[in-house]
Amino acid sequence: MIKSCQIIFSVILFTILTGCGTDNTEKNVVGANFISSELIKEVNASTNLSYIKNSFKPNATNAFNIKTVKIKYKTSDENGKSVVASGTLTIPTPTPQYTQYLASVNKSFSISTILENHGTIFTNAEAPTNSIMNLGSATQSMELLMSGYSGFAVIMPDYLGYGDSNSSHHPYILKKSSANVSIDMLKASVRYMTDNDIVFNGQVYVSGYSEGGFVAMAVAEELEKNYASEFQIKGLAAMAGPYDVESLGIIEVNATRTMQYPAFLAYLTQAYANQYSDINLSDVIIYPNHEVFNTLFNGNLSGPAINVALGFGNGTNTFGFKSHTADKLWKTTLINDFANINNNFRVRLSQNNVYNWTPKTKVNLIHCIDDEIIPFSMSQTAYDKFISNGMTSTNLTLSPIPTASLTQQVDAFNPFVHGNCGSTAYGAAVTWFDKIRSGEIK
Repeated sequence: MIKSCQIIFSVILFTILTGCGTDNTEKNVVGANFISSELIKEVNASTNLSYIKNSFKPNATNAFNIKTVKIKYKTSDENGKSVVASGTLTIPTPTPQYTQYLASVNKSFSISTILENHGTIFTNAEAPTNSIMNLGSATQSMELLMSGYSGFAVIMPDYLGYGDSNSSHHPYILKKSSANVSIDMLKASVRYMTDNDIVFNGQVYVSGYSEGGFVAMAVAEELEKNYASEFQIKGLAAMAGPYDVESLGIIEVNATRTMQYPAFLAYLTQAYANQYSDINLSDVIIYPNHEVFNTLFNGNLSGPAINVALGFGNGTNTFGFKSHTADKLWKTTLINDFANINNNFRVRLSQNNVYNWTPKTKVNLIHCIDDEIIPFSMSQTAYDKFISNGMTSTNLTLSPIPTASLTQQVDAFNPFVHGNCGSTAYGAAVTWFDKIRSGEIK
């Protein structure tokens, strides 16, 4: 649920060992849903190396040339209607010097890919295809970290409701639609790589933070269950996601509970009311005009601005963070009935839990211990459930990040451990991916 542009990479310190995967040319699905591509930018290795040195790795000695394209593709919305969606695909190419180095160690360059699922955004301007050119944005930082420095191809879907599909509803914390849109972007990206003679070795790594962590978990489950013959998923790094949505609801729907970030909870309620006919905004939300309430999530207002529009801040010195209890957003009838396991809202939340399966791939659950928006218990619950389902600890890692280890980047728009943990979490995730890719982790 993190606002994506809040992820700062200045504190990442890690070592990426190689830029190549194994030469596995296992056949992957070629996406018939591919529509078109558009070159967004090309950046040479020397420019990327300069960015890398200034941003997070002062002693870096190597970078990759990168080419970023916008991919347009067909997917479907929550009602099965065909939609044109979009996202970015960044392709790395090695320098001649790096190619010579690989040859000296008897390796060739082939591309592994990361399917990266971004955290919560509220404005269309923050979607990857719209923010990729903005130096310092989360999208540009991901591209630089994962591709320009680490040599992965990076696939970043905008999600439904953003980019070319901004007239559609965003399926916020709804697992089926979220997974399908990301997987359809993966299919279309493979088609692009196939058509352009890009040597993709078939290895797919899946990552995401906050909402993206939830989406990453849903994507990995769907890939393993229904696409195992087409995609070789090598690792899942799920970070700070609301995997147990029902339990998060039990925590939040409480009259005395102080809402950390009301816009997140309002967005979730709006998305579920849009998706499910048995949830009506007029029954659950305290807001005088529910048509106006829906327009708060049309891609024009930031999270803080939505908080203000909800009546939780003045927009000058406060933005409604940590200052209002849940009974100022939800009606007491919902709050009082939520203890009932048959409450419609609670049932729908339960149906979107994403932790009740048994991954075959390696999983790393990365989470800051003192996360005040998505509690660490979300990752602990997923870890415990995976173990009880029969997953071995050899393939499962729980990576708690102590708050004391963070370099806080606090301002009025982002006074949260949740937001400030992103950079550390992504540094750990990409390092872990590289160790799998290089064979250090078997």
